Amino acid sequence: MLPPASRRRDNIPMTFLTPARQSLITLLSLGLVLFHLYTSAFGSFPDLIQRSIHVGGTLMLAFCLFGFHRQDARQLPLRWIDVLLIVATAAFTIHILASYERMMGFTFRMETLDYVLGALAIVLVLEGCRRVIGWTIPLLGIAGLVYALAGPYLPEFMAHRGLDFRLVIEVLYMSTRGLYGMVTGISATVIAIFVIYGAVLLRTGGGQTFMDLAIILGGRSIGGGAKVATISSAFFGSVSGSAAANVATTGAFTIPLMKKLGYKPAFAGAVEAVASTGGQIMPPIMGAGAFIMAELLGVSYLSIMTAAIIPAVLYFVGCLAGIHFESKRLGYKPVPVENLPKLKEVLSLRRAGPVFSSLAVLIGLLVNGYSPGFAAFAATAILIVFFMLGTRSTKDLKARLTDLKHGFIDAGVGLVAIAVLIAGAQILLAMISTTGLGVSFTSAIIGLGDNSLLLSLLLAMLVAMLLGTGLPTAAAYLLAAAVVAPALIKLGVEPLGAHMFIFYFSILAGLTPPLCATVFISASMAGANWFPTSLYAVRLSLVAFLIPFAFVFHPEILLIGDTTNIVVFGLSGLLGVVVIGAALAGYLTHPLNAMMRTALLLAAVLLIAPGMVAPLVGLVLLVGLIVWHQWRAKPAI
Repeated sequence: MLPPASRRRDNIPMTFLTPARQSLITLLSLGLVLFHLYTSAFGSFPDLIQRSIHVGGTLMLAFCLFGFHRQDARQLPLRWIDVLLIVATAAFTIHILASYERMMGFTFRMETLDYVLGALAIVLVLEGCRRVIGWTIPLLGIAGLVYALAGPYLPEFMAHRGLDFRLVIEVLYMSTRGLYGMVTGISATVIAIFVIYGAVLLRTGGGQTFMDLAIILGGRSIGGGAKVATISSAFFGSVSGSAAANVATTGAFTIPLMKKLGYKPAFAGAVEAVASTGGQIMPPIMGAGAFIMAELLGVSYLSIMTAAIIPAVLYFVGCLAGIHFESKRLGYKPVPVENLPKLKEVLSLRRAGPVFSSLAVLIGLLVNGYSPGFAAFAATAILIVFFMLGTRSTKDLKARLTDLKHGFIDAGVGLVAIAVLIAGAQILLAMISTTGLGVSFTSAIIGLGDNSLLLSLLLAMLVAMLLGTGLPTAAAYLLAAAVVAPALIKLGVEPLGAHMFIFYFSILAGLTPPLCATVFISASMAGANWFPTSLYAVRLSLVAFLIPFAFVFHPEILLIGDTTNIVVFGLSGLLGVVVIGAALAGYLTHPLNAMMRTALLLAAVLLIAPGMVAPLVGLVLLVGLIVWHQWRAKPAI
């Protein structure tokens, strides 16, 4: 509850202040979106200018969106501290732009004002991160700064030469190695335009179209409500790339639907959490981490998108199998026929045309070698044009323009959660690379793993999941990849497999107790206790914890290697995840006892185990178990 006007520090009426904040949010969001659309179409500015505008604009927006106590401030009055931070952010951003020519000169030397504004920029980025996500990134950034400055005074196993305070500010503020480093560049040129595309697509009817298609595809079968949640989240996640946004959007429909059909609230929340988490690994848009991965590996985004296809299919087939067998066991029914939308209406040109034409343009341009940024811009342009061509009246025109405006505002708000956090993570990354900590950490992982690949993979999994419990996927993946991926690659893992392994576990941290952020959101929406919801979520997503190990030992699952092996191991993995779903649910064609469930799990693990012999043994065992299961079944069942 807001304090009475007489108790506020300022005497400006809230009726003025709240609209002022909302107007500033709108102005900054529209400005950022137009800036990124322009640079995606006509080419970005020099790196330092492009990135400084990106960081400065999103940081100012962060101070508008989040209050000092981290609350959503959109309906709160604009306070003096927020104004001060916004002005200070504008000051250091304008200083970078004004100093660019001087910085590019051969005789450039840092001046007093540079150091002052540089220190201010670091503090403001850390404060922006604290407001957006909490203390995790700021504490990691401060730890990196302390480590860099205190190197000579640390214990011998951690000691290094140390960095001068002035050098730290120069690296972080007036170079492309710190706040405006490579990953910030990816955010400013690629991630931003995909965020804009996703936001506009969902605001112009894409979200409802995906939902209706999911109901048509999955609603008629056993456990239809849960399958609708899974399919719709796969569709939605393919353009949003955010588990939280996925839960909030699709969960608003699917969770009440599941509860109405008699599903336990905890089960309904778990289904939505697991399905929404998988959206981040679903092509064509897999979230910010995938774009960062492409840059770190020096490959095209198309390569990442293509490699992710089979793992994504395994993930969602595993989820659907678990839901199907669990629904059979518990007797969950399909969606009533009267609640099913008509396919003809869903696929009408006016409604589905803008959605699928823009997706076709996006994928077509990526396949033909165009840059991801230009492909996303073209898809956004086609989407807007087709959407506006559907206008039927002046009233409809106003409504569609309003939808576009809200889509742009959603995009600006979505950029904050990525750009500000990446800028904050760049502080730690810069200190890791400058001090050589990354090399030391890599050696330590190899040493702790005693050159054992499996043990090193388990250590890498632990690091990624620990970071993922307190950070968004992109930031967690970025930090884990910096220190863990080199170790795995040195142990013989394919570079793509090493990075995808870390990416997966950075995502799965959102489902794993005790700090399972995605589960907290879905449980709250379902009105369920988070702990039983998390247990259901872990059970439904157990297959996801095995997939990364599978593609490390079988790179063919990432489409690396011989076509025959790709088909064989892809089908083997597909069969394995279905069997895991049955074993965990305790139901195949009829209930399974504990011994049968254990035997099926063993067969499933063998199907995705390393080598050629183990999958063959698993297949033989599985056939034998199914024959035995059917023979033991009662005729009445």
